[in-house]
Amino acid sequence: MTSDFDIREYTRTAAGSHEATLPLAAFAEHPLTEQTLQTLSYLRDLEDFTMHHMRDVLVTPSHKDARLTAFLATWAFEKFWIADAFDRIIAVHQDFTPATHRARSGVVRFAREAIDRVSPIVTAIRSNLIGEDIIAGHVTRGYIDELVSRVAYSQLAKNDPNEALAEVLTGFQALRDRHLQFFEGETVRRLEESVSARKLTRSSLRRSWVPTGTHEQPIQETRLMMKYVFSDAEGRAGVSTVDRGIDALPGLRGLGLLARATRHYGVRATA
Repeated sequence: MTSDFDIREYTRTAAGSHEATLPLAAFAEHPLTEQTLQTLSYLRDLEDFTMHHMRDVLVTPSHKDARLTAFLATWAFEKFWIADAFDRIIAVHQDFTPATHRARSGVVRFAREAIDRVSPIVTAIRSNLIGEDIIAGHVTRGYIDELVSRVAYSQLAKNDPNEALAEVLTGFQALRDRHLQFFEGETVRRLEESVSARKLTRSSLRRSWVPTGTHEQPIQETRLMMKYVFSDAEGRAGVSTVDRGIDALPGLRGLGLLARATRHYGVRATA
């Protein structure tokens, strides 16, 4: 719970660059598969999107909470270096070109830049009209993203049994366990304290939830990632685990968010 999370210890021990500890020579000797690299590239882009996401969060009443702001800044810092590590692993595979990079045309970049300029203004006006209850939605989404990441890391390691990959993902999951702990405590506390926060969060999730950053990616790449991670028996079990975790939150039972998202992107269970 939130009261057990030592924010000062967390900010003091935040993990920075992983360059010195990455087993890059092992990846050069035992390369990852094409599908694994594409999925890793996709996950790298989601980690990269954290800075954009945090900018939108901190124009809301969230910025008035010093403890939450300290966590988010440190969280984004750690995720930046996870993205950097994924970049370094991908770079070892010189014959691989991430499909998401090929897909981003000048028109797409221009549209993205235009949205980036307008989005914080719209978010600030809307969220400040709603008030502090919107914070419950932010931390709930963070908690769900961490649940999803646990499944994604586990499936990535299973689908490509590469020892170096397992070592890296295990280490990153240990970092993200602290993210999960904070978000869980904040989510439960804020949802328990406010009926209107529960109603607002439930409505927002039901209307628009996908893993944070997914909507920024080409649809075809999202479909490929979802299929690679969630279509087999273990992946579907992971979907159920995430949705049960959401069910356990105050006021959020029965949403089936990840099951709905995977269906939306055309994922069907395989034997």
